[in-house]
Formats: sequence, structure tokens, C-alpha cells
Amino acid sequence: MEAANSSQKPASPNSPNGCWDRHGYRVERIGQAMGAPTRNIYGPDGALVLADTDYDEEMAYCREHDLLLPSQD
Repeated sequence: MEAANSSQKPASPNSPNGCWDRHGYRVERIGQAMGAPTRNIYGPDGALVLADTDYDEEMAYCREHDLLLPSQD
């Protein structure tokens, strides 16, 4: 598990990271020899909800499960 970098900006509230943090999900980053790293996402109960996922899949999950904040239009 990666240690948090205290100088890092907080995640945008409606990014996948913001959704995961706000709702108690855990992110496991998976390094790959080639290409972008992928991630496994675990729900608040510890169950794996997304495996080997990317940004688009994570955003779709956030939308489907109403994890995004209402827009400020």
C-alpha cells in the first residue's frame, strides 16, 4: 500500500479518487511492466467492486452508484 504524500493536492471531489475517499472505498494500485498502471477498488465493506479498472470504468461506477456530488451549475 502506498503512503500518502502530504504535499499532494486533495483529489477533485468529482474525480474517481474524490468519490472513493468521500465514501470510504480503498484503492489498490497495480503496477504494470508496460502501459499505464491499473487499480482494484474495494468497497467500504472490503469487497472488491472493480478489478483491473481504468478511469472510464471508475467514473461509470461512480455515476451508476450516485457517488458524484451534484453539479454546481
